[in-house]
Amino acid sequence: MAVTIFVVRASVTKDKEDAFNTWYNTEHVPQVLQYNGAVSARRYKQILGEDKLEYMAVYEFASEAVFRRFMASDHLKTLISEYDAHFGGVSERARSAYVQVWP
Repeated sequence: MAVTIFVVRASVTKDKEDAFNTWYNTEHVPQVLQYNGAVSARRYKQILGEDKLEYMAVYEFASEAVFRRFMASDHLKTLISEYDAHFGGVSERARSAYVQVWP
């Protein structure tokens, strides 16, 4: 089974940045990791480049099948709903996913 990563890139208004990072680290990421087959999570802040989406979360899933179940799950719907409730009006985001091809 190939590992799959799910990448969420986001921006948030400067006045909400501290609240965004606290919520993301202490609530959102732990909730993602509660999903059976979610293996790990890491977050990054852009230090080089001109992309307006300056934050990136990288979630690892045990396989593509697990990831596809996650994408169709009520768990993800709840996560999105909570994100929108907290930061929907002050944040932009984009999602992508990759399946491991080597090694």
